[in-house]
Amino acid sequence: MNKAQLHLTNFLLLVEEAGSLTKLARACGYENSASLSQLKRRLEQQAGDESARGIRPSLAAKLESGMHKRKGWLNRDHSKDQEKAAAVEAARLEKQTVEAVEAGVSNEDRFVTVTRNTCETQITVSLNLDGTGKYRLDTGVPFLEHMLAQVARHGLIDLDITCKGDLHIDDHHTVEDIGIVVGQALKQALGNKAGITRYGHAYVPLDEALSRVVIDLSGRPGLVYNIDFTRALIGRFDVDLFEEFFHGLVNHSMMTLHIDNLSGRNAHHQAETVFKAFGRALRMAVEYDPRMMGQTPSTKGTLSEESVQEEAEAASEE
Repeated sequence: MNKAQLHLTNFLLLVEEAGSLTKLARACGYENSASLSQLKRRLEQQAGDESARGIRPSLAAKLESGMHKRKGWLNRDHSKDQEKAAAVEAARLEKQTVEAVEAGVSNEDRFVTVTRNTCETQITVSLNLDGTGKYRLDTGVPFLEHMLAQVARHGLIDLDITCKGDLHIDDHHTVEDIGIVVGQALKQALGNKAGITRYGHAYVPLDEALSRVVIDLSGRPGLVYNIDFTRALIGRFDVDLFEEFFHGLVNHSMMTLHIDNLSGRNAHHQAETVFKAFGRALRMAVEYDPRMMGQTPSTKGTLSEESVQEEAEAASEE
């Protein structure tokens, strides 16, 4: 494999990881994908040229930095890494299937697609709780997409979200409504929650920032949200909208969620640690516990909202 072929192979891996050529361009700071389209064509033309130089070092550094790769990543052959990752993932899925069978539950139905259309937003969310962390995000709000990618990757949840919203007004309806539909998808995918761990927690650092997220898939919606962002905007994104996103998610997934940013000076780092921690806490909470043997993790015998409503009605009658 010559240098141009190696660079082309690795460039296509970056495109796949980003979700599209346009998203890769956005992640690397380009206004549009035209430059990267030209790069792709040039690499394809040079593939048979043993003397071709491939991607120039300055551009390689920009691609590696934009996709959070180590310096020199484009110059290495990652085929063995892919084979190893595929083998590890196959073993993980096999183990998960065995545990689910032993626990008396099925993990075949934890993939759902939910569509919600209003005058403000038209949203479709596909979610697989037993995925591998793949994502495809097309919302018109780049920084929210960056955060949702963290949830997918660190939660090992496959996430496909498309949204057409009234962005000519602002991002508010789009961000809030995506939270609502992701919450609806989570609720449907979890079903009766038999055999799951139910609780999840994670601490995630990023340089000076540290956040803690704790989840209870209780059937009772509740959000405790403690983030004192150091600035109001991250790029063009209004940080107040994160709370609206989580409110929508909590109210429609019927989970209890505690979010605490424990330290941080960089608002981007604060947000990223929160979403990474949420993904990891959710991953823990939705995983099957083989010792549960298919039981619902509650002495009530149910974690549905119906039981919560019955409790509330009983309390009001007393």
